[in-house]
Amino acid sequence: MFSRHSSAGSNTLEPRTIASNGAEGAQHRASGPESDSKSVIGNDLRILGKGLKITGRGVLQIDGQIDSDVQAAEGIVGEHGRVTGMVAGQHVLICGEVSGVVCAKTVALTALAKVEGDVHHMSLAIESGAAFEGRSRRAANESELNAVVDGRSTHQSTGG
Repeated sequence: MFSRHSSAGSNTLEPRTIASNGAEGAQHRASGPESDSKSVIGNDLRILGKGLKITGRGVLQIDGQIDSDVQAAEGIVGEHGRVTGMVAGQHVLICGEVSGVVCAKTVALTALAKVEGDVHHMSLAIESGAAFEGRSRRAANESELNAVVDGRSTHQSTGG
């Protein structure tokens, strides 16, 4: 299910769209060839792994605890989800807790979100009530975001 492998060429951000209906909990829809692909890490799972990177090609919803880096086209950290490590993707929605770098073209922090670390983005939305301790870094283009994901940025910080 999860594997450790060289990620050469797999760190590029893929174009996707996300729409919000503004309702509580924000309902999201991803379009594109991978829109039917959704993986869920349930609230009864805890994944630990120094140097491990969990990747998904479609939507990856995290309701459990992950102590590792996570990358997907669309990443969702559910309200009971907790990630210690980088969360990267085309779009990232955080309802739970993240301690580490968040890197996505669009990042949304809901009122329940708790983020400790830098957020690299092209678009950032923060609802009232969200806790954010770190720096917001707006990227001019996707190549700057890819540099952060690849570890080439000098502005990375895991907070803390």
